[in-house]
Amino acid sequence: MTEIILHHYDSSPFAEKARLMLGFKGLTWNSVVQPIWAPKPKLTPLTGGYRRTPVMQIGADVYVDTNLIAEELERRHPQPTLFPENGTAAGGWGGLLAFSLWAERMLFWPAVRYAMAFNADKLPPELLEDRARMNGAPRADVERMKAAAPMFKEQLHNALAVLDDALGQGTLYLFGDEPSLADFAAYHPIWFLENNGRKVGGVMAEYLNAQAWNGRVREFRHGTRIEMEPDAALAIAREATPLPPETVGEADDNAPQPGTSVTVTPEDFGKDPVAGEVTAISRRRISIRREDPELGEIAVHFPRIGYVVRPA
Repeated sequence: MTEIILHHYDSSPFAEKARLMLGFKGLTWNSVVQPIWAPKPKLTPLTGGYRRTPVMQIGADVYVDTNLIAEELERRHPQPTLFPENGTAAGGWGGLLAFSLWAERMLFWPAVRYAMAFNADKLPPELLEDRARMNGAPRADVERMKAAAPMFKEQLHNALAVLDDALGQGTLYLFGDEPSLADFAAYHPIWFLENNGRKVGGVMAEYLNAQAWNGRVREFRHGTRIEMEPDAALAIAREATPLPPETVGEADDNAPQPGTSVTVTPEDFGKDPVAGEVTAISRRRISIRREDPELGEIAVHFPRIGYVVRPA
């Protein structure tokens, strides 16, 4: 049995990023389909409350956020690499991550908002309620969403122009002739557009560089997907033991020390804190240990960028 378990749902753009990275590395993985909106009773025992999608599970170790998932996949399966020499020479690991963070904010949010505004009449009320809770805001008004579609479309065109220019430098991918983390980060907002109707996806028509690149990235596909029931994934976690703590790089002097009780919370949306005891920490990631009444000891791993660590 393959060790990788991806908790996701099929229409999630960030899950598509993870699936495509698995395909790029030619991996076989177990697919556990989770609900699109809360409650997620078969996920929260693993994460301690974190409810964003996707989550990668390997035994009793749980990895959240696709940028950390990319790093862990790279550590365990280094070839083919998500951090090629040509890409890191152009900007280092920080350069690839910086572009990824730009894509997943300045490109992702206009894409999602435009697609949802265009399809506002079709959105389930449960989805609107759930996303309002995730954003700490009142439920979105459908008529206001529809009225804002032209503004979101303009913002989207501004971001697509940047992407298209970055892809017009004579290389096959964003950081050279080999794909990198940045390509998968920039791809999934466009995938979301294309999966929300021909008219929505039609905004890509004038961006010829991005269109050609989009087709190349799509061809990596998803690797070998094996369906798994949520209870089977929970049983694997229950029977496993987290890996020994491993620190990747140095931590800031003010960082909490191993053994400290903390909460870790996303800083943008889905701000559900996860409580546990620090087992390893650096400037790139933090690992916490938590005891779940159903599963026993679970290690949850977060990136440092985009997450707030506070004393519990």
